[in-house]
Amino acid sequence: MTGIVTTGHGHFPTGMLSAVELVAGPQESMAAVDFESGQSTQDLKEHMTKAIDSMEGQEILVLADLTGGSPFNVAVALRAERTDRQIKVMAGTNMAAVVEAVFSRMAVPFEDLAGNVKKAALEGVVDVEELENGEDSDEFSDGL
Repeated sequence: MTGIVTTGHGHFPTGMLSAVELVAGPQESMAAVDFESGQSTQDLKEHMTKAIDSMEGQEILVLADLTGGSPFNVAVALRAERTDRQIKVMAGTNMAAVVEAVFSRMAVPFEDLAGNVKKAALEGVVDVEELENGEDSDEFSDGL
Protein backbone atom coordinates (compact mmCIF):
# COMPACT_ATOMS: atom_id res chain seq x y z
CA MET A 1 0.00 0.00 0.00
CA THR A 2 1.26 3.45 -0.87
CA GLY A 3 2.06 5.50 2.21
CA ILE A 4 0.70 9.03 2.38
CA VAL A 5 2.30 11.93 4.24
CA THR A 6 0.47 15.24 4.43
CA THR A 7 2.63 18.22 5.31
CA GLY A 8 2.21 21.94 5.50
CA HIS A 9 2.10 25.05 7.60
CA GLY A 10 0.48 25.13 11.02
CA HIS A 11 -1.99 22.37 11.74
CA PHE A 12 -3.18 22.07 8.14
CA PRO A 13 -1.74 18.53 7.80
CA THR A 14 -3.25 17.14 11.01
CA GLY A 15 -6.51 18.86 10.13
CA MET A 16 -6.53 17.17 6.72
CA LEU A 17 -5.80 13.80 8.30
CA SER A 18 -8.60 14.31 10.82
CA ALA A 19 -11.05 15.31 8.08
CA VAL A 20 -10.10 12.37 5.85
CA GLU A 21 -10.54 9.93 8.72
CA LEU A 22 -14.01 11.38 9.34
CA VAL A 23 -14.91 10.56 5.72
CA ALA A 24 -12.90 7.37 5.14
CA GLY A 25 -12.27 5.96 8.62
CA PRO A 26 -8.93 5.38 10.34
CA GLN A 27 -6.03 5.14 7.91
CA GLU A 28 -3.01 2.87 7.93
CA SER A 29 0.26 4.08 6.40
CA MET A 30 -0.74 7.72 6.66
CA ALA A 31 0.89 10.47 8.66
CA ALA A 32 0.60 14.21 9.11
CA VAL A 33 3.66 16.43 9.56
CA ASP A 34 2.88 19.93 10.80
CA PHE A 35 5.36 22.80 10.39
CA GLU A 36 4.64 24.93 13.41
CA SER A 37 5.83 28.32 14.54
CA GLY A 38 9.26 28.10 16.15
CA GLN A 39 10.32 24.94 14.32
CA SER A 40 13.37 24.93 12.12
CA THR A 41 13.50 23.27 8.73
CA GLN A 42 15.83 20.73 10.35
CA ASP A 43 13.08 19.91 12.87
CA LEU A 44 10.66 19.55 9.98
CA LYS A 45 13.06 17.27 8.12
CA GLU A 46 13.43 15.05 11.19
CA HIS A 47 9.66 14.79 11.62
CA MET A 48 9.13 14.08 7.93
CA THR A 49 11.88 11.44 7.96
CA LYS A 50 10.22 9.76 10.93
CA ALA A 51 6.87 9.79 9.11
CA ILE A 52 8.40 8.26 5.98
CA ASP A 53 10.22 5.63 8.04
CA SER A 54 6.93 4.67 9.71
CA MET A 55 5.48 3.60 6.35
CA GLU A 56 5.63 -0.11 5.52
CA GLY A 57 5.82 0.10 1.72
CA GLN A 58 8.42 1.54 -0.58
CA GLU A 59 6.04 3.97 -2.29
CA ILE A 60 5.33 7.24 -0.51
CA LEU A 61 3.11 10.09 -1.70
CA VAL A 62 3.84 13.40 0.03
CA LEU A 63 1.05 15.96 -0.22
CA ALA A 64 2.23 19.46 0.69
CA ASP A 65 0.18 22.61 1.07
CA LEU A 66 2.16 25.13 -1.01
CA THR A 67 4.71 24.94 -3.81
CA GLY A 68 7.94 26.54 -2.62
CA GLY A 69 7.03 26.51 1.07
CA SER A 70 9.37 24.92 3.61
CA PRO A 71 7.34 21.69 3.92
CA PHE A 72 7.35 21.27 0.13
CA ASN A 73 11.07 22.10 -0.13
CA VAL A 74 11.98 19.64 2.63
CA ALA A 75 9.89 16.91 0.96
CA VAL A 76 11.61 17.55 -2.38
CA ALA A 77 15.03 17.34 -0.69
CA LEU A 78 14.07 14.07 1.02
CA ARG A 79 12.85 12.70 -2.30
CA ALA A 80 16.35 13.24 -3.70
CA GLU A 81 18.10 11.88 -0.60
CA ARG A 82 15.91 8.85 0.10
CA THR A 83 16.80 6.58 -2.80
CA ASP A 84 15.63 3.64 -0.66
CA ARG A 85 12.02 4.75 -1.29
CA GLN A 86 9.97 5.85 -4.28
CA ILE A 87 8.73 9.25 -3.19
CA LYS A 88 6.36 11.47 -5.16
CA VAL A 89 5.82 15.02 -3.92
CA MET A 90 2.80 17.13 -4.80
CA ALA A 91 1.77 20.62 -3.69
CA GLY A 92 -1.54 22.45 -3.57
CA THR A 93 -3.25 19.81 -1.50
CA ASN A 94 -6.94 20.07 -0.77
CA MET A 95 -9.47 17.69 0.74
CA ALA A 96 -10.47 16.29 -2.66
CA ALA A 97 -6.83 15.41 -3.37
CA VAL A 98 -6.30 13.63 -0.06
CA VAL A 99 -9.56 11.68 -0.31
CA GLU A 100 -8.63 10.59 -3.84
CA ALA A 101 -5.19 9.48 -2.65
CA VAL A 102 -6.67 7.47 0.20
CA PHE A 103 -9.29 5.71 -1.91
CA SER A 104 -7.05 5.13 -4.96
CA ARG A 105 -3.75 4.14 -3.41
CA MET A 106 -4.51 0.41 -3.37
CA ALA A 107 -6.26 0.26 -6.75
CA VAL A 108 -4.11 2.55 -8.91
CA PRO A 109 -0.48 1.89 -9.86
CA PHE A 110 1.88 4.26 -8.04
CA GLU A 111 3.04 5.84 -11.31
CA ASP A 112 -0.58 6.86 -12.06
CA LEU A 113 -1.60 7.95 -8.57
CA ALA A 114 -0.27 11.52 -8.78
CA GLY A 115 -2.24 12.17 -11.96
CA ASN A 116 -5.46 10.97 -10.36
CA VAL A 117 -4.80 13.04 -7.25
CA LYS A 118 -4.09 16.17 -9.30
CA LYS A 119 -7.28 15.70 -11.34
CA ALA A 120 -9.35 15.29 -8.17
CA ALA A 121 -7.74 18.37 -6.60
CA LEU A 122 -8.55 20.53 -9.62
CA GLU A 123 -12.10 19.20 -9.91
CA GLY A 124 -12.59 19.78 -6.18
CA VAL A 125 -12.41 23.53 -6.67
CA VAL A 126 -15.80 24.84 -7.79
CA ASP A 127 -17.60 28.13 -8.01
CA VAL A 128 -21.04 27.95 -6.40
CA GLU A 129 -22.45 30.10 -9.21
CA GLU A 130 -21.58 27.33 -11.66
CA LEU A 131 -23.47 24.90 -9.44
CA GLU A 132 -26.45 27.26 -9.31
CA ASN A 133 -26.46 27.36 -13.11
CA GLY A 134 -27.04 23.61 -13.22
CA GLU A 135 -23.49 22.37 -13.70
CA ASP A 136 -23.12 19.19 -11.59
CA SER A 137 -25.93 20.40 -9.30
CA ASP A 138 -27.05 16.95 -8.08
CA GLU A 139 -23.62 15.37 -7.69
CA PHE A 140 -23.14 16.18 -4.00
CA SER A 141 -26.67 16.97 -2.85
CA ASP A 142 -26.47 14.39 -0.05
CA GLY A 143 -22.89 15.26 1.00
CA LEU A 144 -20.09 12.77 1.47
